[in-house]
Amino acid sequence: MNPVKVGIVGFGRMGGFYLDNMLRSGRWEVAYICDVAPEAREAARRAAPGARIVADDRVIYEDPEVQVVGLFALADSRRRQIERALAAGKHIIAEKPVADTPENERALVALAERAPQLTAVNLYLRNSWYHNAIRDFIDRGEIGEPAIIRVCHMTPGLAPGEGHEFEGPAFHDCGMHYVDIARWYARSEFATWHAQAVRMWDYKDPWWLQCHGTFANGVVFDITQGHVYGQLSARQTHSSYVDIVGTKGIARMTHDFRTAVVELHGVTETHRIERPYGGKNIDVLCDRFAESLATGRRDERLPSFRDAAIASEYAWRFLDDARAHELPSIGSAATLEEIRARRRAMTDGYGLLPRRTR
Repeated sequence: MNPVKVGIVGFGRMGGFYLDNMLRSGRWEVAYICDVAPEAREAARRAAPGARIVADDRVIYEDPEVQVVGLFALADSRRRQIERALAAGKHIIAEKPVADTPENERALVALAERAPQLTAVNLYLRNSWYHNAIRDFIDRGEIGEPAIIRVCHMTPGLAPGEGHEFEGPAFHDCGMHYVDIARWYARSEFATWHAQAVRMWDYKDPWWLQCHGTFANGVVFDITQGHVYGQLSARQTHSSYVDIVGTKGIARMTHDFRTAVVELHGVTETHRIERPYGGKNIDVLCDRFAESLATGRRDERLPSFRDAAIASEYAWRFLDDARAHELPSIGSAATLEEIRARRRAMTDGYGLLPRRTR
């Protein structure tokens, strides 16, 4: 099988992850890497000496041998890139969100769904072994009818002002993954919600948010997300879990970013599964995408532009709902500067950006 020829647009943290996984897989040939930043292009030359390194992405769209473009730059550039790629007949793997506003996202969903090319978005939790193990257990009827979906993800993570910009506050940039996975479990659409948030360290946007509500099928949910969890702790930690409560049993997961533990308590089966966490699962996404191209049949597990747009839209809606309520500010700008200074000096921490982009 000939490798798929791909051009990567955007060589920041996520672009580096895709390059590493594509080079390892053997199913991809990285023909181009594009970035507007000179230091990123220099890093790309070191990481992929066989690729052509460019500052203008038009050369990628104009090359008839490039089959796929990977769009991993900031969201404000995504609409232009997607429109150019589809017009040039390229297949697309994109980071989320697919654009910088809900209006642009809806326009791109309509455009992609009319186009013959294969398109997919990195909603990485759908590609994880642990969420798929839980949903398979639910599908076997072991917990009865799913009734309650609880999702939590709190880490030190990106501090305000460290790279969200067009991706929005933490609950949109990161939290839309958890909005998406709750909807994926419910197999239904959001119906009602109430959100509460906090403006930590007097930052302009909320950096912690909790939302609860219902889906159209009656399943209830709560989602908690924030990059506020012990930013200045001597030893940093996090709290991350999913807990699915059914009418007869439960399924839950926790992880420490190295190992994920799934506990399944059903009516006839009880399991405890412990396996490596798997990171962003980009290898799974890229393999499914390459296999879909090879077979000519879209793998139904590939997240779509529509999936990403819905998750993004509701993350924004939940943020807007939180802003409609009391939005307390706790902590000072001085503490935030202390957090930023510490993170600039850290070499091992949560969500650290590549030093060349700081």
